[in-house]
Amino acid sequence: MRPDKKQLEKFYAFYKPDSEFAAIARLRQSKWRDSKNYPKPKDKLGNYLDLNFAKTTKCNFLTDKIKTLVQYQIYLSHQNKKLISEPRIWENLLSSQPLAFNLFGELHFDLKLATKFFKKRYPDTVAEVTNILFEHSPGRGNKDYTGDHSAFDVFIEFTSKDNQKGFIGIEVKYAENMSDSKDSCDRIFEDHGSRYLKLSRQSNVFKAGAVDYLKNPPLQQVWRDHLLAISTLRDYNNGFFVFLYPKDNKDCERVVTDYEQYLHSDSSKCRFVPETLEDYLKVLSDCSKADWIKDFSKRYLDQ
Repeated sequence: MRPDKKQLEKFYAFYKPDSEFAAIARLRQSKWRDSKNYPKPKDKLGNYLDLNFAKTTKCNFLTDKIKTLVQYQIYLSHQNKKLISEPRIWENLLSSQPLAFNLFGELHFDLKLATKFFKKRYPDTVAEVTNILFEHSPGRGNKDYTGDHSAFDVFIEFTSKDNQKGFIGIEVKYAENMSDSKDSCDRIFEDHGSRYLKLSRQSNVFKAGAVDYLKNPPLQQVWRDHLLAISTLRDYNNGFFVFLYPKDNKDCERVVTDYEQYLHSDSSKCRFVPETLEDYLKVLSDCSKADWIKDFSKRYLDQ
């Protein structure tokens, strides 16, 4: 249920265009900031932090290790043109990019725990997690892949039970309504559509005629990320694409339902695997009782 307008205004979280879930999530982050007594700019909503304070304290991130990781990833982004959005990553509590670091950052440093989690979630696939990368593309702009600048929010490398090299490409969403503009989708398809079409045909993952629908919003971004995963198979023995979102984000849920109808149900090549944050957190909580897991759950899911 959408929060009451008075409550939203109390925490500077009223933004008329918000979907129901976005309003809930914005209020949740605004309350979290308020509970920590973190300052916000006078001219912004409650889910924003004062930028100087945010960059100095790195308080958008849950642990010291994650803060160190983010700082290093931003350094790499300047070197390698990774798609890390500043100042958004520092100041916007609602952004899904900090969420991705907060969920997977500690696992980056603890591959034993990462292995325990991913083996439990995908027992038939993962034997050992060997690496966790962020904002990763195997060849950004490289026509051997998708030719565009898409990247996975999180990229898991693993070895399988039969000692083969595999990956999981993860796209992370939080409050997004998936409403990319038609003009933007048309421009991207005009520039890269021939490569998308070739990958789609060769993969045998998509039903006949699917591209006529997948090239448009709100499905295009999911399709492009899935194609990136499909093209990444050239470097691995196996892999799949995870679309991760909160269960109450109905916009993401509708996109998942719509997208799946264009996939061959019997295709085992580079599967599309929708997952919810709640399910991931349940498995992660079974694997570890670390404080950061509880802090993540409280901040993002109010559990």
